Amino acid sequence: MEKGNRAKLVNSEVCMACGRCCKEFTFCTDINEGVRFKWMDNKKIKTEDTLFRFRDSGEQMKSVIFDFPCCRLEFKNGKYSCSAYNEERPNFCSTYPDHIFYNVERWDKDRIKKLLQYERKNCIGLKNITIKDVINMLNERRKDNLEDWNG
Repeated sequence: MEKGNRAKLVNSEVCMACGRCCKEFTFCTDINEGVRFKWMDNKKIKTEDTLFRFRDSGEQMKSVIFDFPCCRLEFKNGKYSCSAYNEERPNFCSTYPDHIFYNVERWDKDRIKKLLQYERKNCIGLKNITIKDVINMLNERRKDNLEDWNG
């Protein structure tokens, strides 16, 4: 858990104008979890197939969509913000959308391209982000992590 924002790909101004990732939460999982969520008696939780497969099993991933806002999302003066921004927040919140690419090898440009295409429907801030931008972010992050590890 971290305070503030550690994402590099999208700036805060874009996020504060949109807030979509906090209005509708989406994550990918295996088919078993996807079916489990689909069976919940809630019209605001849905699942859909993704373009992706798990590397180890080749099983297709499911996207689970919670179509309701986070209880910490606020809208004031025409901008969205997180009421817990200066408190410890889940890494998902403090690193979105960067964390989507963290497990991708930097030379896997096809996977980065697919992830960008898929995630652009969830994050308008990724509209002009290129594969090179993602690779640069990954290189910077991995360098930072190595320095932390060598501490």
